Amino acid sequence: MMRFRKIWIGIGAFTIAGGTGSSALPAQPSGDQQAQPNETAMDRGLSVLWRQRILAHALTVAQGGEGGEGGEGGEGGEGGINVEAAAKDPVEYGVALQVIAAHYHAGLAAYEGKEQEAGAQMFAHGLSEIYVAMEEVFKARGVTGLGGKLEAAVTAAGEKKPVAEVRRKADAVFAALKAADKAAPKSAIPAPAIRARIAAEMADRAAAQYAVVQKDASLEAYLDGLGFAMAARAEAKEALPYLRKIDPKKEAALQKAVALSAKAYPGIRRPDKAAVSLADLQAAASAAKLAVSNLP
Repeated sequence: MMRFRKIWIGIGAFTIAGGTGSSALPAQPSGDQQAQPNETAMDRGLSVLWRQRILAHALTVAQGGEGGEGGEGGEGGEGGINVEAAAKDPVEYGVALQVIAAHYHAGLAAYEGKEQEAGAQMFAHGLSEIYVAMEEVFKARGVTGLGGKLEAAVTAAGEKKPVAEVRRKADAVFAALKAADKAAPKSAIPAPAIRARIAAEMADRAAAQYAVVQKDASLEAYLDGLGFAMAARAEAKEALPYLRKIDPKKEAALQKAVALSAKAYPGIRRPDKAAVSLADLQAAASAAKLAVSNLP
């Protein structure tokens, strides 16, 4: 299981693996270092050297960078992506997609809220931490284009492009994630039941991150939780009507977890006074996961 910890760095100062760049990720080299037309690193158009630096970034984060989402040892909402399981299990695969989506939901919200650097950083972490880990799984399942869409959003936000342009790039990411979801491993489990399990997992990650937020006043820690809460809400939209038909108690459990996570993370500005207790949020998230764990 691959686990990552974040390095929260300034957009204007990033050095990794001997290279420097002007954005949150290493700049693409030019000249004879550029990828040839038939190379497909990071899906399309990105140089092999640039991709190697992205990989180096992920490995550096994994091996002990300072700070980070969830703190030491994977504590908090981003407890890792089980890449091996994601290659076979549609729920784990969907969770990986939604962890990427969470970074882009929160990143876009931050960017639109005039927190441009924070927004760019959230985009960058979704690319370098999750996509890189999952790239071979995506390739094996025929997913193309996702890496390029992620990188385009990072570039636009890192260059502080107009909000409308960054929003278009983020919307392209969400569309690519939906397309990638169609390539998920096959399962006899109904699609809405899979959505319910993913939604519960994202609510649980939001709750776990809330424990970090109580101790960490940084914008990063809060945005991580906000992204998980937003992803949980998005996934629950399809799942809740299905749960209502088969078991209203299961629907109520998931609805409560999603609603409380939304109250805990009401927007990019954390509330002065917490509207939800940590114990209540964690209990609701645990109840939701249990409720949907045995869906047919």
